[in-house]
Amino acid sequence: MVTLGKTCRTVNGYDVNFMDEYKRNIQAVIDDRLHDVSDDMVSGIQKDGRGNIAPITVILPTLAMEAKEQVIAEHNNEDMAKDEFRNKCVEAFKALLEKHIRMCKDELLERFAHIASQSAKSARFMYENHTMAGYHPEEGIQSALRHGTLVIGQVGLAEALQILVGCDQCDEQGMKVAKEIEQMYNDLTAEFKKEYKMNFGVYYTPAESLCYTAFKKWKNKYGDMENVTYYYNKEGKRIEKEFFTNSVHVPVYKQMSPFKKIDIESQLTGYSNAGCICYTEVDGSIIHNLEALEELVDYAMDHDIPYFAVNLNNAGDMCEDCGYQGYIPERCPKCGSHNVSRLRRVTGYLTGNYKPTCDENGNIIIAGAFNDGKVAETDQRVKHKDIIDF
Repeated sequence: MVTLGKTCRTVNGYDVNFMDEYKRNIQAVIDDRLHDVSDDMVSGIQKDGRGNIAPITVILPTLAMEAKEQVIAEHNNEDMAKDEFRNKCVEAFKALLEKHIRMCKDELLERFAHIASQSAKSARFMYENHTMAGYHPEEGIQSALRHGTLVIGQVGLAEALQILVGCDQCDEQGMKVAKEIEQMYNDLTAEFKKEYKMNFGVYYTPAESLCYTAFKKWKNKYGDMENVTYYYNKEGKRIEKEFFTNSVHVPVYKQMSPFKKIDIESQLTGYSNAGCICYTEVDGSIIHNLEALEELVDYAMDHDIPYFAVNLNNAGDMCEDCGYQGYIPERCPKCGSHNVSRLRRVTGYLTGNYKPTCDENGNIIIAGAFNDGKVAETDQRVKHKDIIDF
């Protein structure tokens, strides 16, 4: 498990530390005692003046391999049917996952205590600009921080399912196990929230760097495995991966329509109460067909997707020498220059030059913003324009 700090998709759910005030205000309104309604904080889901205090992520494929090895060791040379073996692996995985989620809780509480022990000068901008509500000088910084969220995330659900049951959440069996895993996250964080009066939540990690660093460590330890470290494309060519799939996403190379992707991911996004995203990858030409874009957005809304993104994957390239704009795979089709900037939504934000640009000799002339894993993940994304005609 790895702690992270970048949380663009964070959602602040209801605040357990303001629910008493919220209930009192509701009762005052019912009793027609409007003069008793507090003007300090009137809702348990107040967003202003709150934020995500700290996230932590569980690397699911590592736990899946540990569970699989555990079952093999415990049942050495035992003749088991495939389904029985997979069921034992899933149960061993769940036990490990619960253990690690509880470890995450302990680490988050420790981190919160450390942050709350700091002087206000450690975050001067915050206190000078009143960015956090609920501060009471006699109680210290903790009085404001306790309204923020403490979230537990995950990376590599798709790969973990492949290890455990031989398929991912795109398959009925994989989806069944996926929902059991996400329900565990939801139940345990709800338990922590009630016990500690802290805003614990389920977070679907963007894993800007973790998707690569965790993958490399996993591969170095366990070696190659189909649909984990490599896959075969529709032409039957073996494609090497350099990344774990973000949180509960469908693997980026899966051939399906954007609507099918929404169908699958919408079954899992509801388990997250602290932040998630669902995106579709489309050709830049969709900007000339706003009805198709509206259809996609409406479909996501109808499936209760809380945070939806449409990636216009080839609409942001520009030649820095002649100004040509459009999709530029290697060099500018107008002047032949390699001096090209590329704008992509790699993870959460639109990023220029997401990967290095090299000249004809392989020398880097423009540095990239992301590591090899994130670049590979972006480049291997299925372009839904190839699947459905907009």
